[in-house]
Amino acid sequence: MKPTKRTNWMAPLLISLLTIQMATPALAEDSVQTSPATQSVSVKAGNGQFGEDNGPAHSASFRSPMGIALHPDGSVYIADTKSHLIRKLFQESLSTYAGFTFSQDASGYPVSTLYDGSANLSVFKDPQGLALDASGNLFVADTGNHAVRKITVQGVTTIAGDGVMGSRDGKTGSAARLHSPADVAVAPDGTVYVADTLNHVIRKIATDGKVTTLNSPSTRVVELSPGNVEPAGDFQDGPLATSKFNEPSGICIDAKGNLYVSDTGNQRIRYIDLQQNTVSTVAGITSTKYEPSSLYMAGGYTDGAAETAQFQFPRGLALTADGGLVIADSQNRVIRYLRDGIVTTLSAVNGTAQTVSQTGFFAPSATAPLQLPVDVAVDASGAIWVVDVFGNTILQLQIKK
Repeated sequence: MKPTKRTNWMAPLLISLLTIQMATPALAEDSVQTSPATQSVSVKAGNGQFGEDNGPAHSASFRSPMGIALHPDGSVYIADTKSHLIRKLFQESLSTYAGFTFSQDASGYPVSTLYDGSANLSVFKDPQGLALDASGNLFVADTGNHAVRKITVQGVTTIAGDGVMGSRDGKTGSAARLHSPADVAVAPDGTVYVADTLNHVIRKIATDGKVTTLNSPSTRVVELSPGNVEPAGDFQDGPLATSKFNEPSGICIDAKGNLYVSDTGNQRIRYIDLQQNTVSTVAGITSTKYEPSSLYMAGGYTDGAAETAQFQFPRGLALTADGGLVIADSQNRVIRYLRDGIVTTLSAVNGTAQTVSQTGFFAPSATAPLQLPVDVAVDASGAIWVVDVFGNTILQLQIKK
């Protein structure tokens, strides 16, 4: 069996974000249903350039940001993935919160590794998902290091993984191994849940450091071309222990302590009931099967009843105060909303029904308000924050009903 390539989805995002060309999804007019609410989008940080400049938010720059977490004090933490940094936006100023650039490659881009220590001397590699606990500690899915990191006032520590790609549980975090984890969520009791993306599983890090796998790893293998076989994710609802995922990349905890998961390769939103130990599909058409020689389910774009809705590689998730679920529908380039069994589109499609703030700095184009949204967060006012990895910007979506 050859090493995993992930040429369709994860590899472009993890390895060469700036070189791939994302195709605009073919949207059938009769399948598109936008929300009746009006929306406005403003750029909160990023000038659209590729860099790591700090300073005033609108003139600062990112290198393919992919994660966000909001602190109650108004701080916004951002995983600046290709800068290998954790950035902090506060009072319209951007700074580096953790990580530093200790070297550059021949092209002038930052070199990365895994190194714990004080925040200003720690080193990350392609960090993505972020989550805060009740004490304000920040957890990081350090994707390229195959690890989960924790940032406190004392500095940065690795709580799961040892920097080596693998699939292994452990009595301690250092004994466990992960494969490109893309997101994390923290329960009120301090338990950390991890979307271990290329292992196709959800992992649990207990407060004593023990790492366990909640669902069944996939055994599916796909022959992409004669003689070229790849391990791939799979799909199965039902008991948690036998359920299967395909590149889960977004995760969040609801008020009941259960988990919503963006099952990215299956084009579905799944729900893990930790009291009943079951997994169900809460949005995304369930009749779809894998096509021959395909790593992923076929995606699409349809609003309406959750069981017939379609997504195109959904990623980041966030809950609203009323229990609705906000979804970064990445390759459809829109923000979706799931509530009461109905999926709607919150952001505009092809530039319609949307106002973009333009104040002399970068703003999304009229034909593509969002270039590639990969993560979302909801603040206390109900505004939705959006991480646009290809736009190198952090945006805010206001919904006015």
